[in-house]
Amino acid sequence: MTAPRPPSDWPSLMSSVAACIEALGDPAFETHLLALLRDTARIEQCMIFAYDDEDGVDCLLAANERQPRIAGRLARLYTDGLFRQDPNYRGLRQASDDAPRVGLAPMRAEEMPPAYRGHLFAFPDLVDKVALTVREAEVAYTLNLYRGRDTGAFSTADLAGLDAMAPLLASLIRRHYATARPVSQQPSAEEAAVLAPLSERERQLCLFLLRGHTLKTAAAELDIAVSTAETYRKRAYAKLGVPSKARLVALCRRQ
Repeated sequence: MTAPRPPSDWPSLMSSVAACIEALGDPAFETHLLALLRDTARIEQCMIFAYDDEDGVDCLLAANERQPRIAGRLARLYTDGLFRQDPNYRGLRQASDDAPRVGLAPMRAEEMPPAYRGHLFAFPDLVDKVALTVREAEVAYTLNLYRGRDTGAFSTADLAGLDAMAPLLASLIRRHYATARPVSQQPSAEEAAVLAPLSERERQLCLFLLRGHTLKTAAAELDIAVSTAETYRKRAYAKLGVPSKARLVALCRRQ
């Protein structure tokens, strides 16, 4: 099969790619990533989710250009349980060890339960989706790109361009989100203010999660069972009133 050709205006994307690389590990990364994706495929909405091997899911990025407030609502619906109806998630859970580590999949509307499509597509008026899956040893990521009625479905050229960029996008996501950063025993002033209501163990766990660790790697660092780490996480999130790590990160940034 002939390899997909890169976007015809690839040289014009280089500055956006460079900005993403320069911002790896920094909150500004997401702004630059969204700019790159909009330049590449005129997306209207972008979601990035992380899945662990304990049937857990976390939203890392939720952005809707036309309806900014709706992105968080859709992400909560998904992480609260609708993710189990996602055809791409079901495929991810069933994937064998020799399945491709990076893969691009268009929307499979015929495999979506009516409730799933109604909640996540009909109300925000989205008409098409492409998902990039990045599989790691203990966690998997999906970069979900959406088009609305104004821009219409992804064309063959759009899909070819995204397919050509898939290795680059996968590397950016892996390096920004999957690379755990060192955990200082002295949290930033913003983190300290947010985590103040927590017990010492809950605070330690949240700091590991904020630095990019999965629940499993955080448990290993703290020398506790994964089930114990899950209990600490649930207690911490309940005390802070957040449903996910994405909301915890956002809460720390607002302080």
